[in-house]
Amino acid sequence: MREEGDMSRKEFSVAYNGPDRIADHTIDVDLLAPALLAFGKLIREANREVNGKTTKANVLVVSDFEHKCFNINFEVALTLLEQLRTLAGTHEVKTAKGILEWLDLIGGAAAGVTSTLGFLGFLQWRKGRKIEEINEINNTDQSGSVTIKVEGDNNPITVNQHTWNLANNPRALSAARDALSPVGTDGFNKIELRDGGRTINEISEDEANRILASCIAGIEEALDITPDIDISSAWLTVYSPVYEERAERWRFKLGKEIIYADISETTIAHDALERGGAMADDSYQVKLEIVTPKTPEGKDKKPIYKIQEVLRFLPAIPETQDSLDLGKGRE
Repeated sequence: MREEGDMSRKEFSVAYNGPDRIADHTIDVDLLAPALLAFGKLIREANREVNGKTTKANVLVVSDFEHKCFNINFEVALTLLEQLRTLAGTHEVKTAKGILEWLDLIGGAAAGVTSTLGFLGFLQWRKGRKIEEINEINNTDQSGSVTIKVEGDNNPITVNQHTWNLANNPRALSAARDALSPVGTDGFNKIELRDGGRTINEISEDEANRILASCIAGIEEALDITPDIDISSAWLTVYSPVYEERAERWRFKLGKEIIYADISETTIAHDALERGGAMADDSYQVKLEIVTPKTPEGKDKKPIYKIQEVLRFLPAIPETQDSLDLGKGRE
């Protein structure tokens, strides 16, 4: 794991594989795209669960494809925020490596977990079965853990509270479901989890089905009132410029929709004034955070938009006088 200042990094790989894929390392884009996005979403949800707002997680794809399987290399980068300076000694921040271990995406016992089961391990153990009993443990040795008993099983299991919380998070469950969805389709009968080029764990089709059953059951059971948070690349076009550098929100077009977006963490306003002003139809490619609050009944409310980063700026094409006007008065 590389540590660079306030950055924690860890690489890992996943390989979708199967005996029918020995001579073919291709994969249908409709299978790959949701799975790629799912790993990013799962890791960001896990980071929010254990680190709260003290870190930001970026999941990067490192280009390197092997023969005889479809291998994807990822790098997880956690940016430690300024708040950590005031939290020192009062809050344990999980590193990128610690989060991947806890999710069961790389080997090693997850720090602070009193059971050998991490997130995926717990979902596989549950197998979609109905939860019958949950008890918090408050003794000194296992404080912060819960015991869980499922239907048809007389042997309760103990897991960390964070694992139980994530197993009740429909966004994390949806991400785990999508990440494992290629297994059992198109000749892929397992997913290999790799650390440093070495396969340290495999999830077979049968094991993936157990995890998928738990994901589906958990999503159906959850009444989630926490906001949905989605971060993705988007194109925004200026709808009505604001000529005030301290303005925190601008009005943009997102496709055909008119939105207000928080620009407070960018230099959009400053850069516009440096150029002499902004024009309607100036376009920005951005990393856009969309937060969708929930009603007490779990229904979606109006989304809240925030630009995290400007990736590219394209100025609007200035309007020019119609060329026919140049001929006025000529005979």
